Amino acid sequence: MKLKNDLVEVNRKEDDITFWIEKHNRYATLLAREEMETRAKGRTSMISPSLFGNPDQRALRLKQIWTRMPLYFRPFLYFFYRYVVRLGFLDGKQGAIFHFLQAFWFRLLIDIKLDHMQQETRL
Repeated sequence: MKLKNDLVEVNRKEDDITFWIEKHNRYATLLAREEMETRAKGRTSMISPSLFGNPDQRALRLKQIWTRMPLYFRPFLYFFYRYVVRLGFLDGKQGAIFHFLQAFWFRLLIDIKLDHMQQETRL
């Protein structure tokens, strides 16, 4: 079956900024923990990472590159990629807010939590 119109996902809870921030705060904690575990255990995968392989191989390789970048630099780079390179600035005011929160604030929150976790393990 082919749809005649676009499929638009609407989550009314997402319209509430408090709900969105609380949700992404939880996700940031989970992602920071996951990265801590990956750094500690050196998690291996059955898939070999490759920038020129299939989508799973590319995603794994990009994730490896991401985790090797310095903390606090990553959010700036990702925001620049999403907002400038991927033309997010064309999305208007709502797009600017979304890209700032999703690409910068959320990634910065992960780095802050990861840094805090690393400091706690050193003590």
